[in-house]
Amino acid sequence: MRLWICLHCAIMAVCYPTKKNGTEFEPEGKIVGGRPVSLRQFPSACLFFNLGAQCAGTILNSWTILTAAHCFDKNKDDHQMLIEVESRYLYDFYAKSHDVRKFVIHEDYNKAAKFACDIALIFLADKIQFSSKAKKGVIVSHNKWMKENEKFIATGWGLTSYSGEVSDKGLLMAELRYISSEDCGRMHKLNLTPDMFCLYGDGVKDTCKGDSGGGVIWNGMIVGITSHGAGCARINKPSVYANVWYFREWIKNHVQNYMDWYCEEKGKRT
Repeated sequence: MRLWICLHCAIMAVCYPTKKNGTEFEPEGKIVGGRPVSLRQFPSACLFFNLGAQCAGTILNSWTILTAAHCFDKNKDDHQMLIEVESRYLYDFYAKSHDVRKFVIHEDYNKAAKFACDIALIFLADKIQFSSKAKKGVIVSHNKWMKENEKFIATGWGLTSYSGEVSDKGLLMAELRYISSEDCGRMHKLNLTPDMFCLYGDGVKDTCKGDSGGGVIWNGMIVGITSHGAGCARINKPSVYANVWYFREWIKNHVQNYMDWYCEEKGKRT
């Protein structure tokens, strides 16, 4: 295990506000208006600590984690990164920790717009041992989920209001509904890029600060990555998510590239 100094003391240094057309947008992820759930209900969820920042991710296979690109904005030294699985609470002594071997951030991140292509992959130094509380997520195989008022589930480990405390109830979930890109763009007075979509909790439920990168679930499949928004659970302010279906080939290609690299490196050592 690599050396970690005061990791959890710096966890809440995660939010770095950004303005779009005068509106302050922030990375998101904590659950507002949610309810406690068992990790066995959402075993693909995991925590990602990057120096002083807390994010989340989705287990794709025994060595790959899906997360948000903006989780790497303040640090790109993989020696200062850690993945935790089977973490019921934010500070869970029994969680299983994994060092990071490599990561890849989308090459077009932040180019077309702020938070555009907000997706990244993390490759672990050792494999995840699957259990009832640690399983791989299934990426959605079509785009039929993109329907007005369709229901989705977002999960997170903590803040229950914009400036609130970390929840003592552990993992939380909230049900959100789909909002068209046109309506979402009108509410935020901006144009969304094709890789983004919006979910809304009617000003009561939402993702929020501190756990960006977590997966959004529809019918048991991963369709999105928690990205950004204007505050938390605000009226007429849906939150914005990265569209996993849009990035399916990018994910597939980079997982294969890592496998090829790993096999080549392993071959050099034998």
